[in-house]
Amino acid sequence: MKLKDLGERKIIQTLEDGSKNLDNRDDCAIIGFGNYYALLSTDLITRETHLPEGAEPFLAGKFFAAINLSDIAAMAGIPSGFLISLSVSPEYDISYLEEFYRGVRHELDKFNVSIIGGDTKEGSDFTAAGTIIGKQVPELIRRRSEIKPGQFLMVTNSLGSSAAGYIYYMYGINRELGIRKMLDVEPRINEAIKISASGAKFMMDLSDGVYASIHQISTDFGVGFKLYGDKIPFDRDVEKAASISNFSVSDIALSFGGDYELMFTVEKNSLEEFMAAMSHENIEVHCIGETYNGDNVIYDGRAWVPVINKGYEHFNSMPLNK
Repeated sequence: MKLKDLGERKIIQTLEDGSKNLDNRDDCAIIGFGNYYALLSTDLITRETHLPEGAEPFLAGKFFAAINLSDIAAMAGIPSGFLISLSVSPEYDISYLEEFYRGVRHELDKFNVSIIGGDTKEGSDFTAAGTIIGKQVPELIRRRSEIKPGQFLMVTNSLGSSAAGYIYYMYGINRELGIRKMLDVEPRINEAIKISASGAKFMMDLSDGVYASIHQISTDFGVGFKLYGDKIPFDRDVEKAASISNFSVSDIALSFGGDYELMFTVEKNSLEEFMAAMSHENIEVHCIGETYNGDNVIYDGRAWVPVINKGYEHFNSMPLNK
C-alpha cells in the first residue's frame, strides 16, 4: 500500500509495530538528567514541500528554526542547542545557504540558542533537518497525557493566519503577504513556560491545526472535545480568505494548521486565577472548548454537531478529510 493511501499517523503507527507506549506521543523525547529533564526533537523541511516559490532564504531559515523551537515550546521547555543537517544540490549558490543560516541564527538568537553541530551532504535539491535540544525541571514539563475530562481547552493568540496566507498565495491575491504569513511564525517559548507555571496541564503546539490535534488526542487518550465554535479567535485575514475561496471561516482557522500556537488545558476550578495570571503576564489566551467523555463536537451557533473533519495530515491526498 502506498504512503499516500495511509496518511502520516497510520504510517507512524505501522512503523511503531504495535507499540502501546504513550510516552512517545509528545512533541519531544524526554531523558532524565538529575534535577532536569533533557528534551529532544527533530523536524525537517524540503524546498518542494515546505517553501513556496519566491520565499527568500532568510525567511526559510527563520521558519526552519521556529518550527523546531516550537516542539520545545509545546512542552514548556527551555531550548539550549540546535543541530542542522543539509542535503543540497551542488547547483545552489553559496549565498542561498548564507542567507538561510542568517535566518536560522536570527530566530535562535531570540532565545539565546546556538548552532552546536550538524552535517552537510550533496543531494538532488534542498532538504534541511534540525535537531533541537532543550531542558526543563520535571514539574514544569507539560505532557499530552495530562489531558483529562472536565478541563477547559485554551489557545494562544488567534488561529488561521498561516491558512489565510496559503489562500492568498494560491489564489494570487497577495503572494508576498501570503508567503510571510505562512513562514514568519513564532515559537511560543516564553509564553509556554509562564502558562505552565500558572497551572496549565496538557499542552501541544498547533502545527497541524485544531481538528487534527483533537482527533489525534482523542485517538491516543480516549478524551472527547466540545469546541465552542462561536468563541474561536480568528486571525484578521481569515474572513477575507474565506470570501475568495471555497473554504469556510472555521475550516480555515481549524483545519489547515501551520500557526504554531499553543493548545493547552486548565482545570475548570482554576480558570479565573489562570486568566488573571495571563493578564498580568500580558499573554493573550482564549478558551475555545472543554474536554469530556464523548465524541468530538462543535457548537455551530445553533446546536452541537459532530466534528467529522480530521484536519491536515502529511501524505494524505485530501488534507481536509472532507
